[in-house]
Amino acid sequence: MDSPIHLRGKFKESKRILAILQEFLRLSLLQVVVIGGGAAGFFGAIVCAETHPQAQVTLLEASHQPLSKVRISGGGRCNVTHACFDPVALVQHYPRGGRALRGAFSRFQPRDTVAWFAQRGVVLKTEADGRMFPVTDDSQTIVDCLIQAAHRAGVKVWTASPVDTVTRLESGFEVYLKSGTPLQADRLLLATGSNPRAIRLPKL
Repeated sequence: MDSPIHLRGKFKESKRILAILQEFLRLSLLQVVVIGGGAAGFFGAIVCAETHPQAQVTLLEASHQPLSKVRISGGGRCNVTHACFDPVALVQHYPRGGRALRGAFSRFQPRDTVAWFAQRGVVLKTEADGRMFPVTDDSQTIVDCLIQAAHRAGVKVWTASPVDTVTRLESGFEVYLKSGTPLQADRLLLATGSNPRAIRLPKL
């Protein structure tokens, strides 16, 4: 017969396993919606899906072709980042938002961007003025990398899916597309840049 101490140990272990299973189930049911199919939206969706592979991540892009600004940036070469690897120095280039960005750049800065792309087979080069481009000098390299990474991570990409309204629910959000299609989301990421319609979305 097990001693009381041994039984208590088994009980604690069972509670720990149950907690792990409950967390796994919670994450496996987690619905994440990303609004905006630009570079920020794709990056956010990819990181979310790779960090929590049990979650379902859906990216919504209003146009028929995502990453359109990436395709034309840098004269069609895509200026990915800048070779400034000191967060303190980097924020000096953002005088209106430097204080807010310093914490973010301390967690993820251009060096991390370079490494992120290198891990996915994209090598960046530095030009004399510090700008960094793919060695191919072709923005399609970056577009292909982001799309392929999203696909591998299991992100569902919906194009031609403009959002009409977003409603905050007691638990999560309800996103209505202009087509009338509703989507439920436990988490919502707005990556719409300066899109004027997005700015008019209700404060959540």
